[in-house]
Amino acid sequence: MKISTELVYLFFIALIISCSSSERTTQNIQLYDGYTSIFPNIETSDELELISKSLVLINNLTFYNSYLYLDSTITDLDLKARDVSDNAFMMSTINKTSSGTGTIIGINGNVVSLLTAAHIVSYSDTLITYYSQDGKLTDYIESIMIKKRQNIYSNLPEGGRLKLIAYDDKTDIAIVGNSFNDINSIRFPIFNFKLGHAEDLNWGDFVYVFGYPMHNKMVTRGIVSLPNKDNLDNFYVDALINRGSSGGIVLALRGETSKLELIGIVSSVPAEKVYVLSPNNPTRELNLLPGTIYEGEMTIEKLDGIRYGIGKIVSAEAIRTFLEENESKLANQGHILNLD
Repeated sequence: MKISTELVYLFFIALIISCSSSERTTQNIQLYDGYTSIFPNIETSDELELISKSLVLINNLTFYNSYLYLDSTITDLDLKARDVSDNAFMMSTINKTSSGTGTIIGINGNVVSLLTAAHIVSYSDTLITYYSQDGKLTDYIESIMIKKRQNIYSNLPEGGRLKLIAYDDKTDIAIVGNSFNDINSIRFPIFNFKLGHAEDLNWGDFVYVFGYPMHNKMVTRGIVSLPNKDNLDNFYVDALINRGSSGGIVLALRGETSKLELIGIVSSVPAEKVYVLSPNNPTRELNLLPGTIYEGEMTIEKLDGIRYGIGKIVSAEAIRTFLEENESKLANQGHILNLD
């Protein structure tokens, strides 16, 4: 009987210690309201797949009339008094192309609206270059390019033609869209996730980055650097961003709810311009051996070398402000947006 009593006594002591330990553990748990810097420990594949279906590939083709002036003495003031073709040494038509990513954030009747980066779809009406002397630019014009026509295409149905509805070159945000005869042919679901707050980001927070790098729909990941670096709350990520990723959406997991939130769009990556001599042989493929001397005609090409792993992101705050400032303009053209 004595042994039994001692066992019961020890059992109650163990029970009390266990409850006390459990209570202390529960009290120490705190819900985190920011974004997580921990690799996701929850299943997000379904959400990521749904988000990916809202992405649209955007291609921009813009044509310019180009005028080259040899040994020019023409200034900006002279252009107001004469036609740009006067005294032009050479005239030609050239084109500038770009590609990027748009996300469907509004479907109102037959009108579809996409969020993207302005630099993909907004090209200047006039581009002027000036001669330099002793390393400094002069007032004398070397060339003028005047926009002739711009076509914005996508992989949406009915030819996928898009119109530039609203844009801001400073913040690099744009809305493009169009109306479609058969809205049921738009098999791209609307993006239906919350517009978050980039101001809540911290160093090392984890993000997903969606886009069309090199025309391939992809998702990658990265971590945040330099959060809240300016008054627009823009930031940087180390994700592997390539050509075509511009305009792609960036999402983070809110710690308290583990919900994905849109915290920005891809704006740019650093690039280094490199000039190279290239054989001018458009009719047939060349098979040149290293070390051999090429005696044909050469041309100069300018290449952009991307510095991978440094991506600038336009913040959710900048997007929210842009949408608020353009709300009336967008609504008047039938673009009712879904982001809150």
